[in-house]
Amino acid sequence: ILNDLAGAEAAVSLGGVRASGHLRITAPAGFGRKHVAPLVMELLQANPEVSAGLDLSDRSVDLVNEGFDCAVRIGDLEDSSLVGVRLGEMRRLVVASQGYLQRHGVPRSLDDLAGHRCLSLVNQTGWTFRDPARPERLLNLKVSGPLECNDGAVLHEWALAGLGLAWRSLWEVGDDLRWGRLVSVLDEWAPPPVGIHAVVPQRRHLPLRVRLFIDLLKENYGRPDYWDRNE
Repeated sequence: ILNDLAGAEAAVSLGGVRASGHLRITAPAGFGRKHVAPLVMELLQANPEVSAGLDLSDRSVDLVNEGFDCAVRIGDLEDSSLVGVRLGEMRRLVVASQGYLQRHGVPRSLDDLAGHRCLSLVNQTGWTFRDPARPERLLNLKVSGPLECNDGAVLHEWALAGLGLAWRSLWEVGDDLRWGRLVSVLDEWAPPPVGIHAVVPQRRHLPLRVRLFIDLLKENYGRPDYWDRNE
């Protein structure tokens, strides 16, 4: 019955039916806090009959068994039973503060990283790079340094404080690059971007509130200037 109601809502949406009901969303914690939560608020402001619950977690959420309508995920999609919609793409860069680079020099090659203070996530397998001479070749480089943490936000703060180099996603450091708080290095070695996806448990009978939310994400994440705008 619920599926039939959702299908009817979606089928007549173009005829002026307003989105309604409760929307359950899950997203990675740091990314969701900065780039999903504001858009959930925007969705609800435009659709007052919609309510939402946002679960921010870095664990692998089971959409079907836990009752979620949509998940935002970064990287390759592993569960082929789910339906993924590509929203945009994300780059990863090596960044540092101007002060750090003035004290320790600018790395010009991957070999130079051995002489730098690299800020790493605990249990991280390494930093990924793409060989500019052979773009199809990806390199995984194990780095080391005096500081590591299991929280990416802490690594970001350490980089801003001039404590070392960090390998971070553009969604996190875009504003810092724009305003000069951080500088990217080794750009020619940057790995290919990874996809940002909205994942739903089924393709048919997608409620209007879910479709509107996915459209809102795609509209924003697909803009080239979105990731480095001042917030």
